[in-house]
Amino acid sequence: MPGEALRDRLLDAALELASPGLVLAVPSLRSAARACGVSATAVYRYFASQSELNRAILLRIDAMFVAALTEADDPKLPPLDRLRRIAAAYLAWGVANPGLYQLRFESAGQLGEDYVQSGAADIVLGGIGRLARGAGADERVTAEDLWVGMHGVVSLRIHKPHLAWPDVETHVDRLFILWGFTA
Repeated sequence: MPGEALRDRLLDAALELASPGLVLAVPSLRSAARACGVSATAVYRYFASQSELNRAILLRIDAMFVAALTEADDPKLPPLDRLRRIAAAYLAWGVANPGLYQLRFESAGQLGEDYVQSGAADIVLGGIGRLARGAGADERVTAEDLWVGMHGVVSLRIHKPHLAWPDVETHVDRLFILWGFTA
């Protein structure tokens, strides 16, 4: 198997191992190797340490999350509609990928120096702030306020799956009412 292909398979396997669980843990080098059917020593050709794998996982999660939000956006739509689509994509991605979401947004303390991000999410957040202004948000409502709300909803839905949550669109509608958006 070509080198980069195995590296990608190892990283994909580690992401898959992290994705479904609610236990906040980065998969080990050995578990990624096992999932790919290769020896543990083969992993070290692509990831020199557990720390390097941790960082690669977080950067890939960052890219996946940003891609989901970016794909949901349609610059041809009015700001409020764009904001609603991005909010729904945020919720849907987080709920569909609970382990990855937690690693990306709830693991800084656990991972310490291994906790990295690409900065792309910050760019998306800035764009959300501009959309909020364009959608007529009260100037006291910031992009961070919107993020806090979305994060809270996703985190609660992940950690309290037994509750009767509304569908994503209804949840977004409720948040938009709380934030003072109308339409």
